[in-house]
Amino acid sequence: MNFKFRSTIRIGSREVGLSHPVFVIAEIGVNHNGDIELAREMVRSAAECGVDCVKFQTFRAEEFMATRGVEYCYNSAGRAVTEDMYDMFSRLELPASWHVQLFDYARELGLIPLTSVADPLSAKVAEEAGSVAYKLASEDLINLPLLKHMATMGRPLLLSTGMADEQEIDDAIKILQNNNLDRVLFFHCVSVYPTPDDEVRLGRMLALSKKIGTPVGYSDHSLGITASIAAVALGACAIEKHFTTDRNLEGPDQALSSNPEEMKELVDEIRRVERMRGAIKSETLSPSPTEMKLRGSFRRSLVAANDLPAGTEISQGDLLLQRAGIEGIRYRDKEQLLGKKLRSTVLKGRPIMPSDLT
Repeated sequence: MNFKFRSTIRIGSREVGLSHPVFVIAEIGVNHNGDIELAREMVRSAAECGVDCVKFQTFRAEEFMATRGVEYCYNSAGRAVTEDMYDMFSRLELPASWHVQLFDYARELGLIPLTSVADPLSAKVAEEAGSVAYKLASEDLINLPLLKHMATMGRPLLLSTGMADEQEIDDAIKILQNNNLDRVLFFHCVSVYPTPDDEVRLGRMLALSKKIGTPVGYSDHSLGITASIAAVALGACAIEKHFTTDRNLEGPDQALSSNPEEMKELVDEIRRVERMRGAIKSETLSPSPTEMKLRGSFRRSLVAANDLPAGTEISQGDLLLQRAGIEGIRYRDKEQLLGKKLRSTVLKGRPIMPSDLT
């Protein structure tokens, strides 16, 4: 099958790919704690940090949890918490009625609102709120019926690969190919909360990009901003990072989320690294414009070893390789001078130029 994923996709008003600014997603997720005013505050705060997108999570605990009694341990407000997973997710559901309000508010602030969807009904809720793309979390990469459903919707799809082995990634790719969805942005992700440094594995991000044949993003669950900055330097075209207004709030993701100060720093540093990274797809082995101006000051060129009168036939002994303040003839081009005669006197230390020759 001659099928390729697009190297650049459009998400709302933004083109996402290596030729465009990194797409920065503030993952509010479940940090709203079931409080719509807190959710609005997080959207506003994220906008002030300069992110491109805010993302929530849309799910129904009764749909994806088979039973009660599955415990989840996490740090919350400075203490260890063990909670029934069913109860936790039920408490943190984003009501369907909130989606339009939060999405509209995000758009008013110049942000692109998205949500991770966990089932077709959740996708319908996001669609009715005007979602321009959809996200599937890592745990749903192997949910092939859902993946097929999302592919048939025809909207751009963001897809995380946490916990997935290569066969599972191949299975997902096949579903997308069979349904002709080529506007897909894959994310390297490690589903460990928080992710230890030695499990971040940014080399896996590069391997994923090579496999897919397109740039990929990085969904960062590590502490701090170092991993995200490194991912951008290595070619990530999108960064997703959990976001909260206060790490001391109750909840399973608050402690590992970036607060406003950290998120602002992350955005600023990503934009700086973008400038440092240059145009990855079209970069050449050529000096920078400023380097070109400095070559004459920093480089050696062929200069007169002594005062050379007019008529001198230049030999190797008449030449030295020194800095002279201007870019003269390089050593590799010395044959332009050897055996040639001077039309005028050249003083010691001055570069010998083609115009000095008869």
